[in-house]
Amino acid sequence: MAAIEIREYCGDFEDLVELTRRVWTAVYAGKMWFSLPDAPTLRCWAQGGGCIAAYQGTKIVGTIFSVPSTLRIRSSVRPIPLITGFTVDPDHRRVAWPLVERVRRLHEERDVAFGIGVLGSDRTSLSYRFWTRYQRAFPERFRFLFRSNHWFKILAPRVFGRAGISAWERLVSRTLGPVLNVAARGDDPHVRLYSAGDLDRCARMLNQASSGFDWAVVWSAKQLAAELQDPALEILVFERDGCVQGMVRYRRLSTYGRQPVQSALIDLWADDGLSYSQRVGLLGHICNHLRERNFHIALALRCSMMPTSAFVANLFLPSPPVHIVALVTWPELVPPPPKTWSLVLT
Repeated sequence: MAAIEIREYCGDFEDLVELTRRVWTAVYAGKMWFSLPDAPTLRCWAQGGGCIAAYQGTKIVGTIFSVPSTLRIRSSVRPIPLITGFTVDPDHRRVAWPLVERVRRLHEERDVAFGIGVLGSDRTSLSYRFWTRYQRAFPERFRFLFRSNHWFKILAPRVFGRAGISAWERLVSRTLGPVLNVAARGDDPHVRLYSAGDLDRCARMLNQASSGFDWAVVWSAKQLAAELQDPALEILVFERDGCVQGMVRYRRLSTYGRQPVQSALIDLWADDGLSYSQRVGLLGHICNHLRERNFHIALALRCSMMPTSAFVANLFLPSPPVHIVALVTWPELVPPPPKTWSLVLT
């Protein structure tokens, strides 16, 4: 049997798509909700050399991504990557710890204090059990930072009902689906698709909107433009009197419950002083936009970036909690959890 080699990934990412699909559907389909990225998304994540893979000969048996990101933590600006795409073939589980340790060495080389990821709260899942075992073995290398959850809206009740994992999800879809899929407003004439000329304005709004948060991603026009090379991402803007006053970005995802559904993850929101009514209308327009494009669910991480009142008015529901976690390089540099924050986590 060929030895296992851990090294930077080199390929067209189709093999990573197949590995992720095969492993996650076999382990989690029908037991918990999860999403699978496509090859263009994985390619964008890997920009900057942050994709580590485990090979047995020419066969790929594991992978993990460290996606570069710059985070402002109060008054300090640091490189804090997103840890995502961690997948290991069940027949090669012994490669999981070496993959994680290789990422930690990468972070040491890049002067990264810690990386951030999301972990579901289901204590019976393999991923939760792995990370809690890792924390027990290396308590200084892994931390549960704080808890959050998502907003979600049912856009296609029948599809969601068939895919729902819990009896509660299926009951809600059957009984309240026709009400919950309604948006608070119809189409808003001030909302349009993003164009390249909006780039600088959108980057400024993102930084301005999060300037008072304890933790926030730092955005540049270059970074925002680079991310939009991912065809799974789309932005809508709110324009009034020739000026862009709001922007919302979402990511297209293939999400699995008992069967696959198409979901849209709203991962960025920024506006320049929109009123409550305007925010409600903007989100309502987005819900209609998504429904017309055959999305079945809309999601958004419940962080300080997202206007709670607009999500409530548009009949979004809270999901079960998730953990925001840290893979730690230097424990003394990990700050206390934030009270207000805006992160882009997949």
